[in-house]
Formats: sequence, C-alpha cells, structure tokens
Amino acid sequence: METKRTMAMRWILAFVIFSGLFFSVNGLTTAPAWAKQKILIKVGVPTPLSGPAGPWGRIGVPADDTFVALFNQEGFKVGDQIYGFQLIHIDDMNTPEGGATAARKLIYEDRVKFIAGHWSWNFAAMAAITNAAKVILITRTGNEAVPGGVYDPKRMPYTVFGNPAHEQFIADCQALVKAFPKYKKIGINDSNLGKGIGWDYVDKELTRLGIRFHHEWYLPGTQDFSPYINRFAEAGCDIIYGAGDVTTAMLVAKQRYEMGYKDWHTGTVGGIFDPKAYISVTGSAAAQGFIGQYWANWEFKETQVDPKLVAMCQQVNQILTEKTGKPYTHTGWIGWTPNHLMILAQAMQKAGTVENTDAIMKAIRGGTFSTTVGTFTMSGAKTYGSPVVFGSAGAICQIQGDREVYLSESPMAPLP
Repeated sequence: METKRTMAMRWILAFVIFSGLFFSVNGLTTAPAWAKQKILIKVGVPTPLSGPAGPWGRIGVPADDTFVALFNQEGFKVGDQIYGFQLIHIDDMNTPEGGATAARKLIYEDRVKFIAGHWSWNFAAMAAITNAAKVILITRTGNEAVPGGVYDPKRMPYTVFGNPAHEQFIADCQALVKAFPKYKKIGINDSNLGKGIGWDYVDKELTRLGIRFHHEWYLPGTQDFSPYINRFAEAGCDIIYGAGDVTTAMLVAKQRYEMGYKDWHTGTVGGIFDPKAYISVTGSAAAQGFIGQYWANWEFKETQVDPKLVAMCQQVNQILTEKTGKPYTHTGWIGWTPNHLMILAQAMQKAGTVENTDAIMKAIRGGTFSTTVGTFTMSGAKTYGSPVVFGSAGAICQIQGDREVYLSESPMAPLP
C-alpha cells in the first residue's frame, strides 16, 4: 500500500512530466493553457547566410533573435491566450533554387504558416510555394513583384509587401532631393540583370515627381567603373545612387574619388553594413558622405514610432554590444523582421486567430499597423490590385568619420 508521501511524489512527478510536454500544431509550439506559458508561433526567416550576400544576412540574425526574446517577455494576446514568436532562420542563398528549397523545408518540415524578413532576389520561386500552401509571406517588392510583373493578387493572395523596395527607392530619391536641394541630377546604376518592368515603374514615378535622373547599366562582375562614371559626368550627375549591389557602390565611390569627382555624393539602397567595411575598400576620404538607407528609429525626424518599440530596438543593440564586447552599430535589421512581426501580431489580434491565414490576411489588407518603422496603413489596391503594401520612413543616412548618421527623410505616401 502506498504511503501519502509516495502518492504525493507520484502526483508531483506526473505534474512535472505533463506540464513539460510541448507539442506542435499548425506551426504553434504550445503548452497546456492552464500552465500559463506563452504559445510560441513559428515564423520562418529565409535570408542569405552564405555566398556574396551572406554577411548582410548573418549580421541581422542575432539582432532578430534578441528582439524576439525581448518582445516575448510580454508577448501579445489573442483571445485568452498569450503568444510570442519563435524564429527559424534558414539559408536561401539569394538564389531561386535556394529560395524554393528553403520554403519547402520551412513549410513541410518545420510546419510554419508564416514567413517574414524575406529580402532575397527569389520572390517568384518563394511565392509560388508559399501561396500554394496558404502560408503568409511578408517580403519586399522586386522587379518581378511590381505592377505588371509576376505578382498577381489573385494567384498570390497570401503575399504581403512589408518592404516595398521600388517605392522605398523612390522615397530615397525624394529624401536625396531634400538633403541636396541644389543637386543637378541623380545617377542611378544597376546590373543589367536588374533591367525590367520594375525600373520602368520607378522611372515613370520619378519623372512624375520632377526628379532629374540618368541610368547606367553595367555587366555583372564589372570592376572598372570609369566608363560609367564618365557617362554620369557627361549627363551632369552629382549624386550616384545604386540599386543594391554594395560592392559596386563601394567601387564607384572609390573610383569616382580617384577620378577627381570628389564632391559627388554616392551611395546605395540597403542599410550600411559597417562603415569601417566601406572605409577599408574605398579609403576614409572617399567613404565620407557615403549614403545608405537608415533604420535607427530613435533618430527619425518625420516618422513617429511607438516609444516602446524604439526603446526595445535600442536595447537590442546595447545587449549585442555587451555580448560581443564591441559596438554593435548595425541598424538595418530594424526595418525587416521586427517590422514584419509587428504586422503579423497585430493582424492576428484583429483577426482573433493565430492559425487561420485567410482571416489574418483579411485583417492585413487595408489594415493600419504600428511597427518598428512607424505607423502605416496597407495600401496599393489600384496599383497592386490589393492593399498589401506597407509604408516606409524613407530615411537615409551618410557615413561621417566611422559612423553612420541621419541625413534626411521622406516618408512614403500611401499608394493608390
């Protein structure tokens, strides 16, 4: 016959074992509700973790994870349950094949129903798989994901443009004009692989806005940009702004300086990886004034961001500085995965569900969300065929010394 002590020990042991059991259902990592533990929703984050774009993918991973850890301390409530996020990072190699493989693994092995933080050049391959599986993909626009491209709101109803790249480029150009009102002409450079309907869309909008510009297209792998620099000079350009190839932007900055165009402003889209990296390639003098997109929301001048989110982002960089023993100054991560997660969390609250992707998408379309980059309403019903385009602060920075500092800002207007 069991003693009371033995019976009590059995009950305690049973409680510990049962309360420690976690199971996955529809992408949720969960525990019994009465255990008062947060349910963690799996979110896939496909980024380049290898190859030429690897450094830009890898640098954001610890920041994303630290932000989520801070966010999960409180989490968010849907119904009577508190939820948080669990990120699953995966290498998409910045290729169509890598994107397709990453999407399949996240969906069919990791059982995710949400993919965020996506910025690689493999939208078409990724979207073909996510939409068929009714998985929400929060991504950026690209040449293939603009009006007239492969994006189709009817075939891709689970696509959200949390970072509309072409619209952000247009906002960058507006911010450049604000920063340098006496500019002559903006020289835009991109690989000829980037040619397509996306640039037609951008050119049309820049022309409508009255912004003066000149395009140059270079062959992939180009190292000597002096012919292109000469053509920019002939066209009367005094600002050179690239479309994402950071190596090219560094070489243009270096070579234009060596050719005597020292007063030209140069830069490229995307957050500045590390000012010292640019200086090491171009030299300190040529790197001064190098321009990039800026996501340090605590320095925004025209875009209001929830102070709680601002403090959280600052805390992330402080934690990583203390953890690594050297200043963690990168801010590019702020505009991507955390921005997308805030859209997801608030859409789930509005929809009253964390599982029904149809209901969540219904809440996203035309919805207003407060994120790490500001409060914007999803727009684009006429332009994209569905109001799934989120806004941007349109902030840019420049290198001064060995730091990136705020330069100008032009918040995106809602798309028609």
